[in-house]
Amino acid sequence: MAEDKTQLNSVFDGGLREVRPLYWVLMASMLALYYWALRTTPGLLEPSSLIAFTTLLLVHALLHWFAPLAASRPQWQFPYFIMQAALIFSIVFMSHTQGFIYGLYWAMAGEAAMILADLRTASLTVVGYMILAAVNFVFQLGWGMLPALVAYMAPMAFFILVYALMFQRQAKARRETQSLLADLETAHRQLTEYAVRVEDLTLSSERERMARELHDTLAQGLAGLLLQLEAVDTHLSRSQVSRAQEIVTQAMARARAALADARRAIDDLRRRDGDLDLEASVRAEAERFTKAMGIPCELHLEVISRIPESTAEHAFKVVTEALTNIARHAHASKVSLQLEAHNGSLEIVITDDGSGFDADQQDKSGHYGLIGMRERARLAGGILDIHSQPGGGTILKLRLPLE
Repeated sequence: MAEDKTQLNSVFDGGLREVRPLYWVLMASMLALYYWALRTTPGLLEPSSLIAFTTLLLVHALLHWFAPLAASRPQWQFPYFIMQAALIFSIVFMSHTQGFIYGLYWAMAGEAAMILADLRTASLTVVGYMILAAVNFVFQLGWGMLPALVAYMAPMAFFILVYALMFQRQAKARRETQSLLADLETAHRQLTEYAVRVEDLTLSSERERMARELHDTLAQGLAGLLLQLEAVDTHLSRSQVSRAQEIVTQAMARARAALADARRAIDDLRRRDGDLDLEASVRAEAERFTKAMGIPCELHLEVISRIPESTAEHAFKVVTEALTNIARHAHASKVSLQLEAHNGSLEIVITDDGSGFDADQQDKSGHYGLIGMRERARLAGGILDIHSQPGGGTILKLRLPLE
């Protein structure tokens, strides 16, 4: 409420500044009336009357000049108009000049129309000044001239009230414009802040995505090659050359696949299109896992619903990371992989009978593989649960929405 009043006052203050040249005209008119009153009323030339009359007119003029200050402070408006009414009544009463009646009262009526924000208050003030002008007129010319004065003042009062109405509408339009401009400035500032925040979040998101892509391609590929090379070394130490050559062939194929994945990841950082067959990709990854590690992987794949590209990508990366972790850490003898996509959701369950681990401690240690899987689940709007305990194997459950 206080803000609205401040805006309203600033609007009227601005309007008064725009009509400041009219105050110069008013000052010139008052000076001319002052000179005319001294010429036509000899009693005003007496020292005491001259001092009093001049002082009243100067105070009246100064109050006129500082009218914008009264317009900017509503609590000053009522005393201002009361004081001006008393000054005009006294000036007219001393000068006995009809010009002051017409000039000063009409000027105050127009000023009230500009300063007072409320149309009802402005109308009452204009009528009040007209009544006071009639009283001054009766004191000078008597009751006989009152009908002529009313016939003259009625249309003038009407035109002043019409002017007040037009001024009020203009002030309202200006207030709404200023409010709109303020809202636009606020919106522009907020949009600028949001743009900076979005840019920061985008850069952060891209860094995380690049880290995931590098981990899921180069890191996993190198880890798989290392495991295969260790297996080759073991078979060679046992003089199992044929088995070692077979694993070397698999390692070469895996190296080519890792290189292709790395290139695909680099291309994917620039464009995000294509069609990933999740079922076929998971099946191929499970076969590579079994050939490389010699660990059987039991598959249960049932894909009925269509899987969005982004969801399929996140799901496949989680599967490859989970199989890589099993190969490196679990010492498992068998693995089960279940994938179902129907009824608006994709569910993946990967189970092994390996050594297991403390899932809570792994999360606290900042193991990037687990962090990456949880990030992918979050980005896809899903849930990742890992249940494991030392010596009890591991169960990984991933559920992603398909819509």
